[in-house]
This record gives sequence, C-alpha cells and structure tokens, in this order.
Amino acid sequence: MENDGKDKNYYIETYGCQMNEYDSALVKGLLEDHGYLPVARPEDADVVLVNTCSVREKAEETAIEKLRNFMGLKKHRRDMKLGVLGCMSENRKDALFQRLPKLDMIVGPDHYDRIPELLGLAGRNLALGLSERSVYEGSFAATVSGASAFVAVQRGCNFHCAYCIVPSTRGPEKSRKLADVVEEVRRLAAKGVVEVNLLGQTVNAYRSPDGSWIELLRAVAAVSGIERIRFTSPHPRYFTRRVVEEMANIPQVMPHFHLPVQSGSTELLRAMRRQYGRTHYLDTVARLREAYPDMAITTDIIAGFPGESLEDHRETLSLMEEVRFDQAFMFAYSPRPGTPSALLEETIDAAEKGRRLAEIIELQHEHTRQRLDAEVGKTVEVLLEGPSRREAREWIGKTPHFRKVILDLGEAGSVGQRVQAKVVARRGQVLWGEPLPG
Repeated sequence: MENDGKDKNYYIETYGCQMNEYDSALVKGLLEDHGYLPVARPEDADVVLVNTCSVREKAEETAIEKLRNFMGLKKHRRDMKLGVLGCMSENRKDALFQRLPKLDMIVGPDHYDRIPELLGLAGRNLALGLSERSVYEGSFAATVSGASAFVAVQRGCNFHCAYCIVPSTRGPEKSRKLADVVEEVRRLAAKGVVEVNLLGQTVNAYRSPDGSWIELLRAVAAVSGIERIRFTSPHPRYFTRRVVEEMANIPQVMPHFHLPVQSGSTELLRAMRRQYGRTHYLDTVARLREAYPDMAITTDIIAGFPGESLEDHRETLSLMEEVRFDQAFMFAYSPRPGTPSALLEETIDAAEKGRRLAEIIELQHEHTRQRLDAEVGKTVEVLLEGPSRREAREWIGKTPHFRKVILDLGEAGSVGQRVQAKVVARRGQVLWGEPLPG
C-alpha cells in the first residue's frame, strides 16, 4: 500500500541492543518504500517512532520520558503520529496506553511491516503484538553508509533464561531464509560495506529450510566485497567441535567471539537456566582457542543473582582469571517483571550487590589493560570506520580482534580502508598505532 502523501517525513529514536538498531533500519526501509522521507529532528516529522528496550528498568523509564517530550510536539502538530516499537510494545503495552494516552500506536517486533498500513488508519491506541508469522520474508533494512553493518538472521529465543525478558517480548526463535540474508548482504556490499555483524539472540543456533549455520557463514563469505564477518550473541551449547573446526576454515570469520557466561558457578548457572555449567563453558573456550589461538573473547556477567553465595561470586572471579576476557558487560542483577527470576526472593541487598559488582569490574579492567598492553609493538590490520570527532587527522578503526585503534592519517584515510599499522601505545582502553608504508 503506497502512502498518499509523497512529502511525509519520519523520525526514529532507538534505545537498547544491536537488534533494535537493526530493526530501526528495517522500519526505515519499509517507510521509505512507502514514500516517507527521514528528517533529523522530531519536530519536523509527521511520524515519530521510539524503538524501546525492556532489558532494564532504567532503559524503559528513559524511553517513557522521551515519549512524554514527544507528546508535547503534538500540541503544535495535531496530525503528527507517535508510536512505540520494540520490547516495551510487548512487555508494557497496557501500561503505556495508560501513562501515555496520546500514543497513536504500539507495534511489536513481529508486525513492523504493518506500520505503513497503521499510519493510514484514523484513531489512536492501535496495537499489534507477537504472532507466529515469519521473519519479514523479502523485507530488507535500509542500506547504510559505512564500513560495517548489522544483519539480523534470527529473531526471538527458545531458551528461557530466568532473568531474560526476550522470549516474552520477541517470541520463540525464528530464523530468516538464508537466501534473504545473502540478498541483504549483497545490497550492503554494493553500498561499500565490507564487514557484517550477524545478529540473533542465540545466533549460532541458526537453522532455516535452505541452510544451516555453517552454510550461512559460507554463503555470506562468498558475497563479493565482504571481508569480515562477526556475529552476536552465540550460545556455548552450539559451538560443537565440528562447528568450530568448520568456522575456522572460513577466513572472513573474525577471531573475536562474544560468549556470555553470566556466572562462574555451575549451581548458579543452573538457577539461571543457562543450560551449561562452568566446565562446559571452559571447554567451549578451550575449543575456540584451539582453532583460534590468538582470539579475543568478550562476555556478559551478572552480579548478585538471587541465591548467589559468596562462594558463587568467588567462582565467577576465578573463571575470569582462567579465561581472561578482553572486555565484559557487567551488571548488578535487577528483577524484570515477567521473567521467572522476578518471582524469586532477593537474597542479596543492594550494597552487597554493588560490592561484588565492583570486584568484578576491577578485575576485568585489570585483564583488559593486560590484554591491550600485550598488543603494543605488534603489527595489526585496521579497518577504518571514520575520522575522530576530536581531531579530523585521527582515524578510528578496529582490528580483526575488535580492538579499537586510532591512527594519524590526515587526508589519506577513507571509510572501509584496511591499513597495516604498528601498535605504539595504549591509552585507556584504546590502542594507538602508526601506519606502515605500503
């Protein structure tokens, strides 16, 4: 259905994870296919959409405050449409209409292709939630400018980790057709993208009627112009020996893996419903390091999950010492309504959670510094992402191991360029390099 108004504009604000960023690009593509044009300011838009996150309460409240600000624009633009997308559309649908009565629509992740249709309907408080439909077959995100882009290959999750809201907000796991993923990658490569990051809640569980996970990686690697492949977030359960060995034979797969662990305690992992224990996780890391001896590894860690003992906490610290992660996302546990763990009694007060989290952060910062210091003096390949905002002569890029490097290139730099450089220093959590001749 084409939009009657050829001059209508849209504005999207995005909160949360990489999947939300990708979904916003998908919505942009759908709107532009129906005649809408992007604008840089919400006050200039006929349609304002906020793509929300429900993983943490602070993210929800930030989005609600932003929506309140946008509602003020409707006083001067009565015909402006205001909508909510993303996880809050499922998790807080009824509450959103109560708190934000001027909302025109709330659309869950399975119905973004209905947005142009909803915009053509009169009235307010329109809502569409989860369904059993497919994952946007034949629909593609708006192409981006730059060296790197996200590509969703999977939506939802079949795991029900005790602390996670995703199965409630995005539904069961659904994989896109391999052919659709490859077509999207081809479109990106034609625009100059050389690195793709494949997205899925348990991305290495990908399986579709036309291909397996390894077949997907091979097909993406075969796209002309694609030099680097990353993916997030894999699950330890699916990194079998055969899969790891076959991945290692695809040179475009980068030697950096984000492998969430959450805790070093098998007992606590069982309470979290993670479907692996400490030994399984460490065996997976060893298997990856056997195939990628110099790999970088990052993770997620939760401090203070209900029932966590001091010994459980110490096991997390000892696992960190054993693995020595390059980076980690580290959080104190907070219950999310609608998750199994929200029904559990909290056994650790806020002060103790904070103390344990501080220990985890301090140890991880030490490991990060050590891992980066070990890079000084090495020659690395840097994929340039763009000039620094601070100094136009300085260009920012990443190594195959996802380490950020700054180079003084002046006008010699260009987005997507690969530069051989010698690492000369670490400053904070960033490496500085000198480009090598040739």
